[in-house]
Amino acid sequence: MELSRPELMINSSERLVSVVAKVVQECQNGLPERMIHLSSDVGWPALRKCLDTYGRRIEASVEEWESGLRMRLPRAVVTIEERASSIVVHGYRAGPGVVRDRPLLPAPVQATEVWQLTEYLTAPPAGAGSVFTGDEERLRAALKHESWLVATLACDVLNRSGVPAVPRFVRDHDPHQSVGRGDSAQGDGTFTEVWEARVSVDEYALFEAVHPGYAVQMVELGRMVRSHCRALPDAVLDVGSGPGLPTVMLAEMFPGARIDAVEPSPAAIPHLVKNTAGHAVTLHRTGITDFAGPRDYPVTVSVGASHHMDTRMFLRGLKRHTAPGGLIVVADEMVAPYASESERSRAVIDHHFVYIDQALAHVPDSRLPPVEQRRIRALRDTDRRIPERLADLLEEVRQDRWFHIGDDSPWQRVRFCVLELEALVAGVDYDVERKTWVENFMTLAQDEGLEPVEHRRVHATVGGRDLDAGTHVVALRNPHPAPIASRTL
Repeated sequence: MELSRPELMINSSERLVSVVAKVVQECQNGLPERMIHLSSDVGWPALRKCLDTYGRRIEASVEEWESGLRMRLPRAVVTIEERASSIVVHGYRAGPGVVRDRPLLPAPVQATEVWQLTEYLTAPPAGAGSVFTGDEERLRAALKHESWLVATLACDVLNRSGVPAVPRFVRDHDPHQSVGRGDSAQGDGTFTEVWEARVSVDEYALFEAVHPGYAVQMVELGRMVRSHCRALPDAVLDVGSGPGLPTVMLAEMFPGARIDAVEPSPAAIPHLVKNTAGHAVTLHRTGITDFAGPRDYPVTVSVGASHHMDTRMFLRGLKRHTAPGGLIVVADEMVAPYASESERSRAVIDHHFVYIDQALAHVPDSRLPPVEQRRIRALRDTDRRIPERLADLLEEVRQDRWFHIGDDSPWQRVRFCVLELEALVAGVDYDVERKTWVENFMTLAQDEGLEPVEHRRVHATVGGRDLDAGTHVVALRNPHPAPIASRTL
């Protein structure tokens, strides 16, 4: 077992709850054991009362005694105990998709061109990273397509083929144009559903489209919907929509569906409003655990959001709002399996740096503005074997983040890598970014009564197996309730 970092001071019941929440999620997401020693100037009765409330909220089984309590949940048990003047939090961990065998439903008529272009852009040999002779011009034209899905796919195919492309809707974006920002982003002091504290949402909204493998996950998500649904959905619940790029892509693939977008982040909401304007999208400013909407969506999806939340409660929320027999599709990044905190840190570092290397692979330093030349050199030259160096690197590359309006070089790729490094450092700290591995994710889903339907790793980072690190898409079925057996009198 790995012990905690140096002892922390707890000055409120809420702060202790946030630490316990973190330990719960660490154990559920694969860490075998976790112990944290805390000092506290808050009385144990007040702490225990707050912990009891938290335990009920996350639906844990709570056992109490005079100086402590124990929470039992699927895949995790956490004990919180008063010892002299300190508090000890001790958690430990308690235990492949099916190949597609159904034909795809027809693509929506309004989206025929989008689906035809995605099939062209994801078909070999372009999908394997080489451009057909004479096809580069067609791919460059696709960068200018009005569909964000098509333009983002073309960007990824070109980059894998040696051309560091950027979609036109990213190049043309005016970062100084107001997005109607309301109240400022602020955290709630817990480790759940608060991610803007460590990642710049404004830059995320601008540069995420150059993330390697970003659009292909949406294409695979759409294919799974067309493969495993009886009919094209007329309503879709989109959980953790962020600034809205995946939501827009979803609307482009299924323009006949009403999309309810659930997003709790005050920082993301203005971008989400602006980006989804003109699409059949209704916004709900809340998290999935508090969402009070319908419980009969035929399709529920989530893209890139599960690792920002308590995984089990996230899955429970998806199930609660999906109709019996309905489909749930989750696309997200997963890391390699780990059995210790140090292994987890190494898995997170290796995973994120593959994305960074892929994004920068073909970017010519000489074409970049001078400030981006300095930034790309720092990103390429750092010693990745020393995790402590990465926080210093992040501080360095965060400086002088200007927008180079009118510059045709692929500087946006460099700036995306700053976001990736932000996610990496947050992931090493297990704060806000809490990635697990795909087998564990599917195990947690089965614990919640969901049935695995299909799984695909659509973009690899580390490892050669389909279950290794990278961008994954998982389809789950919310089963019909088991019939009540009749009794013969």
